[in-house]
Amino acid sequence: MIISPPFVRPRNAGESDVSWVSRMMPVDINRDFPLNRHASWHGGVHVLHTDRTEEGYDRVEFVRAIADGEVVSFRSPSSTHKRDTFPLHYDGRTDDGYVLLKHQTDIGENCRVVYYSLYMHLMDRLDPAIRAGAKVWRKDRIGQSGMVSETNAFHFEVFCDNENMLKLTGRITPELDITRDGRTDTLYGDIHFYLPPGTHFYESVTDAASPDTDRLNSVHTTTEPLFVSMTFEKGDCTMVTRRQNTTTAARFDTVGEPLVNADASPADNSIAETYLKYEYNLYRTACRLYPQNPSAGLELLRFGRVISTEHETLTPADAPLWRTVRFPGGTGMVNLASPDIKKFSDADFPHWTGWRMVDDDTDNNSQCNSPLIAGLQDSGHFGDLSSRLVCHFPLEWNAATFDQRYAWLRTGSDDVPAMSEEDYERLKSHASALCFKTGEHGTGRLWHFHPVAFITHFRKCCWLSKSELKQLVPQNALRAAGRNDYRWEAINYRDAAGSIPDTIRTHINRTMQKYLITTPLRIACFLGNGIQETGWLGSMEEGYRYTETDPRTRQVIRRYNIWYYPWYGRGLLQLTSPVNYFDYFSFRGRTCPENIKNILINEYRRLYSYRPIRYSDNHLSDTENHVPENIIRWRNKVSSDLHEAASSAGFYWVARDMAPYADAEHVLERCSVTPRRSGIKIYYRSPAFWRASAAVNLPNQVSNTDYQGLNGFETRCCVYGSAIAVFTEQKFPDSHNNPVNEKPESDQLKRG
Repeated sequence: MIISPPFVRPRNAGESDVSWVSRMMPVDINRDFPLNRHASWHGGVHVLHTDRTEEGYDRVEFVRAIADGEVVSFRSPSSTHKRDTFPLHYDGRTDDGYVLLKHQTDIGENCRVVYYSLYMHLMDRLDPAIRAGAKVWRKDRIGQSGMVSETNAFHFEVFCDNENMLKLTGRITPELDITRDGRTDTLYGDIHFYLPPGTHFYESVTDAASPDTDRLNSVHTTTEPLFVSMTFEKGDCTMVTRRQNTTTAARFDTVGEPLVNADASPADNSIAETYLKYEYNLYRTACRLYPQNPSAGLELLRFGRVISTEHETLTPADAPLWRTVRFPGGTGMVNLASPDIKKFSDADFPHWTGWRMVDDDTDNNSQCNSPLIAGLQDSGHFGDLSSRLVCHFPLEWNAATFDQRYAWLRTGSDDVPAMSEEDYERLKSHASALCFKTGEHGTGRLWHFHPVAFITHFRKCCWLSKSELKQLVPQNALRAAGRNDYRWEAINYRDAAGSIPDTIRTHINRTMQKYLITTPLRIACFLGNGIQETGWLGSMEEGYRYTETDPRTRQVIRRYNIWYYPWYGRGLLQLTSPVNYFDYFSFRGRTCPENIKNILINEYRRLYSYRPIRYSDNHLSDTENHVPENIIRWRNKVSSDLHEAASSAGFYWVARDMAPYADAEHVLERCSVTPRRSGIKIYYRSPAFWRASAAVNLPNQVSNTDYQGLNGFETRCCVYGSAIAVFTEQKFPDSHNNPVNEKPESDQLKRG
């Protein structure tokens, strides 16, 4: 799922994603979620808006689609004359334009979801592309924010049906089931641990690879449940402990200050950028603590458990995860891998982080009669927790059900005085003027999310649907045919059912979750290289066989393999050379004969350093080195087995420290070239993308951003530009280097 707020303005320096999304959606406190000022159900929020004129803002700002979707229905805004008169003008001028979008996407393996976004009170005119059944892309313009009761704002809501609620959140009960581990079909964001009463904390651990506690000094044993959240972000790992509030059961208080990189070890550092950065060093930590299968160990460090059980086996099976955790009054070491401690992710919507499902108002009127919400209001904490309530009640835009939902206004309630018949009919006329044909959503109840919380939450997901992956492949790409000699070639991308792009997508997504390639810029760097190296996901192995022809007669002189055959590139990031293959085998817990490994590695290095002997004195063959069949099979599966193809790329990502380079600021550079018979073409690069690309291709050139020898870098940049457009809200520089363009030039984005 790729999602963004309905306004897309420049991000402030150092601004977090959560803060940015909130700033894009200032909410009218009188028209908040899930209740309005009359304490009745309100399915969304009113997003306040004022056109800005300072630098970086459009003169007229448009409401935009929050995700790729389809127009279900719409109404063009009425004239300002109608807006200014009854029934639209009820308690102030009100615009009546709206757009309802249906979104279908994926949030995990075999986890396709459908949800809806509604944009109400739009003014002037809708975007010309808005028509019934039309495809709309994330960030596309929809219309302009209008007025609601004399206030500049529009109503925005996100909802789904019961079936998709279960897919999106995993439950419809108020709290999460903590007697078993959370979901694995969808898993993203922070990792959470439930520590039951009786959990032991220890002063220190002498052997972090051993679960044995006989000789450890216990400093604390819990008498109450504790909940620990583990956040990985830009190299850091932050651990936060919570416990239930003693007076308000729905509220959870943090215990002490967050612990940041408390378990980072100097022994795991590789480069200056990763010094004592726990997340950046997960690969080396896994190799140190779980040498028998570091790949499974990395999953333990990343998720608190092994997720890929069909591919990974933790060795030994009871290998621990010792982490420093706060308890009331201090800190201690806890084995979070213990089966008594249950593991979850943000995909489980943990109730101790505020998420609660509200389905205890059993009538179908608009009055809120929820005991859960009443309890929060009585405690004084409703305002603190309301944004993470997911509430089940009817849609408010069906004129046919108005009396069913609002007849209670005639008798009033504790919060609202009884309404006269005349006032009731005026309100009904006003509401009916705003309603529309709601189709299948007109009757019954739907699940409503606070739009800000929904968008903020699912921006952590980053699981790519088939359509989202396809958009990364540009319409055309540059190919360097020689020095300053380029071709502009159309891309033939085939993703029909059963094709490599279709079948590898799940493996790519699972790999990105495992190796924390879960931010837009990390994904852009990862797939910007992987999609190019595999010929648009067409083949998971390098073209290693060459044909030499006579330049005059074009007769075939000979056919030959590349000099480092059979250790040529395989996989999504083209794992190449014996040293990289054997490092990958070791990471996967596979044992290889040291003598064969050393002979092959030394031979490759000899040939690499002395080009003239590569074909005349080459000793890399399997037969000459008596390479065992299992090693040949492992090597070949890096291209023939799509799990291996993706997994090896994730290994390459962490082993070559791509993340620190991908996390740097991406300053886009507009580059223009003139390919033969194609006119001027534009592509985009950045120093950050260069360094991330060089880390796995030319590590000795990482700092030399002007180096020209990285194979296919301009082609990689064509994918990178599409990825920046699809994943981020960053604008592209124009010919004057002003960041004003919303899309790459040269018509690169693949739509349809």
